[in-house]
Amino acid sequence: MQTFLGRRFSAGMVKDARLLVLSALMLSIIAIPAGVGLCAKDKPIKERRAKRKNKDANLPDEPTRENDGSAVKGEESGAVARKVDESARLAANTDSKNLLSSLLEAARSSRDSIRKFPGYTCTFIKQEQLKKGPLMRQVMTLKFRREPFSVYLKYIEPHAGREVIYVDGRNKGKLQVHEPSGLASVVGTISLSPTGGDAMKENRYPVTMLGIEKMLDILIVEWEEALKHADTQIQRYPQAKLGQIECTMYEISHPQRREPFKFQKTCAYFDKKTNLLIHIENYGYPAKTSEAAPLIEEYTYAELKTDVAVTESDFDVNNNSYGFK
Repeated sequence: MQTFLGRRFSAGMVKDARLLVLSALMLSIIAIPAGVGLCAKDKPIKERRAKRKNKDANLPDEPTRENDGSAVKGEESGAVARKVDESARLAANTDSKNLLSSLLEAARSSRDSIRKFPGYTCTFIKQEQLKKGPLMRQVMTLKFRREPFSVYLKYIEPHAGREVIYVDGRNKGKLQVHEPSGLASVVGTISLSPTGGDAMKENRYPVTMLGIEKMLDILIVEWEEALKHADTQIQRYPQAKLGQIECTMYEISHPQRREPFKFQKTCAYFDKKTNLLIHIENYGYPAKTSEAAPLIEEYTYAELKTDVAVTESDFDVNNNSYGFK
């Protein structure tokens, strides 16, 4: 999901340097799945607070939850306060099929809404469980265009300054990657396969799966399948919040492992004002029934702007405001 060299190189030396970088470079290019979730046990609040102190002053933070109907305050800035609506909880226990149908209607409506826009910009935040250990968190500026499918990413953390461009049908189907410093920056723009080992080092999904529409495509298929299973559990939280954004949140869970459901629980946040799905969480099946479901994936489209014009130059390595060379 770095050193400087001298000014003069022979053609052979530059070629060798390029080969060296391509073989050693471990890039991580981002991609957002349509229906993905988060896994990994939450660390104690004090530990998380200490680790992120002064780190994310200008960015939305990770969601925190409560189950008693009261807002969580002060534990993490920009927290997602999930308020439990008891009538919704009752409905979830007695009429899950109707609630699931309501969720599918919301998801299809959200997909119709996002398809009306040629593109958008946002701060894209993701957390993913790649291997054993803590979740990997990445924050990026995202420019997205629907036709042709185009993505521009600029990393905020980690790898600050890294830039990635992907345009469907161009550049031989490869990512164009620029590193801001080090050996890779001397070599210049590097082309990588979206599904290759280097591009997937820090990602669960290729960049070709990025975007709100693709995320909804996957979720809709899963939720249509969930309608066929009577034991699917669902709760609706009409007063949820993502930071300061008022949302309707649906929590869908499966009491037992079965295909094709990869995740035990999914939480989906729909912005009430825009009707768009802006946050998704997926949790894995716990090793023991007494344990909480571990967070596997989390994707947030923060500061989403759909009223901006994305142009050809936004996805061009020759854009003078970019660092490609």
